[in-house]
Amino acid sequence: MKIACVNDSHFGARNDSSLFLEHFISFYENVFFPYLKDNDIKNVIHLGDFFDRRKYVNFSTLKMVREKVLTPMEEMGVNINLLLGNHDTYYKNTNKVNSPKELLSGYSNIHIHEKPVVVEYDGLCVGLVPWINEENKDDSLSFLSSCKCPIVAGHFEFNGYEVLRGVKFSGGMSDSCVKRFEKVLSGHFHSKSHNNNVFYLGTQYQITFSDLNDVKGFHVLDTETRELEFVENPERMFYSFVYDDTDKESLKTLKSQLTKKLENKFVKIVVENKTKSSMFETFIDALYELNVADLSVIEDFSTNLQDDEKVDLAQDTLTIINTELDLIETDLDKESLKRIMKNLYMESITNEE
Repeated sequence: MKIACVNDSHFGARNDSSLFLEHFISFYENVFFPYLKDNDIKNVIHLGDFFDRRKYVNFSTLKMVREKVLTPMEEMGVNINLLLGNHDTYYKNTNKVNSPKELLSGYSNIHIHEKPVVVEYDGLCVGLVPWINEENKDDSLSFLSSCKCPIVAGHFEFNGYEVLRGVKFSGGMSDSCVKRFEKVLSGHFHSKSHNNNVFYLGTQYQITFSDLNDVKGFHVLDTETRELEFVENPERMFYSFVYDDTDKESLKTLKSQLTKKLENKFVKIVVENKTKSSMFETFIDALYELNVADLSVIEDFSTNLQDDEKVDLAQDTLTIINTELDLIETDLDKESLKRIMKNLYMESITNEE
């Protein structure tokens, strides 16, 4: 038997942006559902953060999720075991009030887990551990110490793993409590990564520009071999291009990439060389004619810097920040500085219109 694993769907993200919701739903309609049908998969584990907002739900978002995601899976006969993530809970210190219970309990095929539980799949038992907080920490750790399943899935916040590409999380739990398991599958951190037996599955689709260079998709667990297969999601929301009109071949390649795939997408243009303003303006006009959702142009400010000081503007914002912090000579804790900058960056993304 094969089990599809998804996590951090964050329906309602980016202030309930309709563009992002369509992007999320497109993954289910064009990638996830066809794969389930082609491979006759009837079981799904969702590893938390189904909705984005802890305090409320946008009814337009909820209607779209019901019609485009939940109802199709119900009609397909897909059984879903859903454990709680931190974005699913109203309070930070308890799982008792949560959006999945209030909004999804009417679906007979969705089983919501507020407490640790063991589920059986064709002879393979999997331990499910919802978001660990102040109230349930002792019970969760007790479950992890006694659970006899070879595989455990949860929404863990482990210290030292990448919360975003290039940014490691500091201050979470030690992963020593799960060392005894064969595999540990987790949601929560949005970048796909693994260390020893712990696999952070990452989001299924791009949500912020920090996802620009991340490969997105979902995972399939084989209950017989216990292997974890990654299925890539080819759809993207963010694009970054380098403009250099002194390189004819590069410019020709760049122009060939201006296709309908950029419609309703977020595009960043990094200008390395712009010798002909009229040519650049024509290029920008061509992008706007494709109806991009957002276009940002970054002029190259590294001209007067030494080669070892130049910044690769094609990188995502957090990578640039962390690279610059690494170059600074200071007695301050650089990991703490990175964490502060990451929190400020994430807060700016959450609050942007």
